[in-house]
Amino acid sequence: MLKNVLKLVVLGVIGFGILVFATAKEPENIKTNNVNSSAIKLSTLPSSFELVGKDDKVSRDSLFKSGSKTLVIVGNHDSLSVVKDLPKFYDLKIPYVMVANISAAPWFVKKMFIPSKLEELNKGSNIPMIYDFEGDTVKALGVTDNAKTSYIAYLVDENGNISKIAKGSVKEGALDGSMNEEEKKASLAPLSEYLK
Repeated sequence: MLKNVLKLVVLGVIGFGILVFATAKEPENIKTNNVNSSAIKLSTLPSSFELVGKDDKVSRDSLFKSGSKTLVIVGNHDSLSVVKDLPKFYDLKIPYVMVANISAAPWFVKKMFIPSKLEELNKGSNIPMIYDFEGDTVKALGVTDNAKTSYIAYLVDENGNISKIAKGSVKEGALDGSMNEEEKKASLAPLSEYLK
């Protein structure tokens, strides 16, 4: 009897794995050949965004205030766990927005696991984090780096022009505490001159 139950459980797990594998979309290759980095404008970003921890979408105009600078940082779990502490280490004079670059993950993972992880990651922070499910924001910015330890920073100027200003990286496992405070501050140093 116990053998039959174990067989059933094992077959169920294998069947579930096959189902997930068979129905997962192939990760999209992000093509940036058509993205001229000198021509990226705020108007090329999606008109609305899904934010981590929010039920309703937020419009581009309410997230990015007209006539003011905004820092946009694209990253994955490890890098965003450090980026969210930016105000702790540097005097931040301009608002910033984080973009969770998760579009390459299988749809099942994006639906079931990533939202709760990102909510946990951004807990206690008032920094908006875009949940870039389809990768529209990443594509508009021309991001091709999906490494979980790297981040790419962009500056939206007062006229709505967007320029890439810095690229940095963090230690693998930063989300799980592999970095001390000094290491976190050093990994964010490439951004410091743009925060005024």
